[in-house]
Amino acid sequence: MKKIKKGSMTIEAACLMFLVLLVIMSCVYLFFFVHNRAWLTAAAYEAAIDGSMEGIKKNGKPVEVARKKCEELGNTGFFTAENLNGQVSGQKNIQVVYDLDTDKGFGGFDWHIRAEGKTAVIKPVSWIRKAKAVSEMVKGATDG
Repeated sequence: MKKIKKGSMTIEAACLMFLVLLVIMSCVYLFFFVHNRAWLTAAAYEAAIDGSMEGIKKNGKPVEVARKKCEELGNTGFFTAENLNGQVSGQKNIQVVYDLDTDKGFGGFDWHIRAEGKTAVIKPVSWIRKAKAVSEMVKGATDG
């Protein structure tokens, strides 16, 4: 039976610690990337929906409302992020696009995030009436 020399576990742990820390830090940066992307996608859709709701008003300015909401939501700080840019376009279809670059941190990763949200300007009352009419037609067709 071999006798383990004193200190051999310390040497092995020191050799593996680099790999363990590399995996942990890579996971942390990936989690921040996914968080930032999910947040920007939700913010883009929220700004687009605000603009589309403004578009049904008689003198509404959907692009301006969406741009204001885009700037408001984009001011939230993101970890490891820089160069946030938000663009709003459209009249009938409001589209909000965010572009974001990540800092070059651990490992020199340089990722670019592009999140976009797009929604059509619809009149909710007339849309609901049309949906109810179609529902009644389908119900009448299946009953007969």
